[in-house]
Amino acid sequence: MNTVTFEFDAPADDADALTRSLADWLNDDEDLSGSARLRMVPPAPGEQGGLADAAEVIGAVGPVLDALISGAAVWLVQRARSRRVSVRVSRPDGTRIALTAGNPQDAAALQAQLRTFLRPDGLDRN
Repeated sequence: MNTVTFEFDAPADDADALTRSLADWLNDDEDLSGSARLRMVPPAPGEQGGLADAAEVIGAVGPVLDALISGAAVWLVQRARSRRVSVRVSRPDGTRIALTAGNPQDAAALQAQLRTFLRPDGLDRN
């Protein structure tokens, strides 16, 4: 299955909020609608409900992959306006890359890195 995974380097509550925000953002995109899901961590004893520890995007190939790269980059730019965001992105083969954006300019530059990482064939299909 072609699944791309986003995990945030942040305390559990912050990572949960970032993960939910990214999944909602991607699912609101017309081209990605319904393709993002949350990977949940079971609740600790005595807690209700679990926390999301990753956003997974299913079927990330072709036009969906292009929409994912663009959507994730815009989301990062928006978040980097108010905080430093560190995210690990995993390809379907398990290979990972760590990306950090401390301001909108950093986040915008990460789009090229994300595109190169997720499209190892080097083809830009936009």
